[in-house]
Amino acid sequence: MPTYELYAVKYAERDGYGPRFYRGDPHDAAGAMDFFLWAAVSPAHTVVVDCGFTAETAARRERVFLRTPAEGLRLIGVDAAEVRHVVLTHFHNDHVGNLADFPRAAFVVQDREMAFWTGRYANKPAFRWVVEPEDVLDLVRHNFAGRVRFVDGVAEVVPGVTVHHVGGHAAGLQVVAVQTARGRVVLASDAVHYYANIEEDRPFAVVSDLAQMYDAFETVRALADSPDHVIPGHDPLVLDRYPAVPGLEGIAARLA
Repeated sequence: MPTYELYAVKYAERDGYGPRFYRGDPHDAAGAMDFFLWAAVSPAHTVVVDCGFTAETAARRERVFLRTPAEGLRLIGVDAAEVRHVVLTHFHNDHVGNLADFPRAAFVVQDREMAFWTGRYANKPAFRWVVEPEDVLDLVRHNFAGRVRFVDGVAEVVPGVTVHHVGGHAAGLQVVAVQTARGRVVLASDAVHYYANIEEDRPFAVVSDLAQMYDAFETVRALADSPDHVIPGHDPLVLDRYPAVPGLEGIAARLA
């Protein structure tokens, strides 16, 4: 089984997000939120996980935009234009906004995520606010162009990298398991926004299916070789708990 070097790259941030927990107390839950994408790199393959939002989306949603995801990848030596595999964990605005920066990639998505955001509930206010319709339309266009790879449940992207449907936060949310030199690491994306969500067994505030969100914690725990092998999707502590890529302190961390 090949092993991968694994990186988290920060491209945006937001202060004062709250609450972090479903039905939590907003007074003690508010805090910073970092926005990441991830790259798994081996001699044979590079797999990028998610591709962030655009500067325009950041401005409209009052996020602090630091760099494009492609610029962040370039800092760790990955050329977005040459990447062949991009896993989109789900279609929320901060995960699918820069598809044009990956002109040679196939986009790996769950059947259930595409079905949901092109289905009857996508326009409901409780769901509608988390996506940018143009992002979804862009994915539909890429599907007609033959560049979307659909998955139903569990699949191997390339040897050593697998995706697993968990749902919960989004109907078709998937997590990514990566074989590394230190064991199997799980990029939990929004199945686990913050370490506290899984460590305290308390779901995040934005929920599509609460029971699935609890089950997602169990799936992540089972896939990861240890709790230290779980990488949450938005926690600023990721950049504290893992060593920075030299010269990229506060921007990119080496996860494995």
